[in-house]
Amino acid sequence: IWPQIESVSTGENDVALKKKQLVKYQKMFQAAADLEKDLTLIKAALKKGEAGLLTGKTPALAAADIQKVVHEIVQKSHMEVQAVRVLKPKIVGGTHYLSIPVEVTIKGTIRQWKGFLYQIMASPKYLTVQKVRITVSRRRVRGKTKISQLIGAKITINGLLKNQDEPTK
Repeated sequence: IWPQIESVSTGENDVALKKKQLVKYQKMFQAAADLEKDLTLIKAALKKGEAGLLTGKTPALAAADIQKVVHEIVQKSHMEVQAVRVLKPKIVGGTHYLSIPVEVTIKGTIRQWKGFLYQIMASPKYLTVQKVRITVSRRRVRGKTKISQLIGAKITINGLLKNQDEPTK
């Protein structure tokens, strides 16, 4: 008789065990659906965040994009560009992004510099000022006692580019 009793009792345990497993799998399925929703939100945020990155498939094209933005800002600020030099790109953020530095030598007044730096900061592209070397030159206007101060600076402006060499996941 013992095997008969045992088979009846394990059948009840089996049903309870199966119910527990079913509840566990339902919770896992719900968690997976929540994770999919979170992943969709994260991808949308990443796409929105990467909208401020430089355009161009190569670092040279991205540097040209920085030069274009800087040239527009310099024109708005009524400053004078003396030299532009593209520096070697650096890998940042693991291997996901490249930092594209461009060194620009510009002259202007304090007010012009204030407007220039504000416009760099407010640019729709993610541009940062990495390094600044300032030189001040004074010149006297003929026949007047007023002294004009021009501030020259060698400024390194960085932009970010998505690394095209990185394998996508």
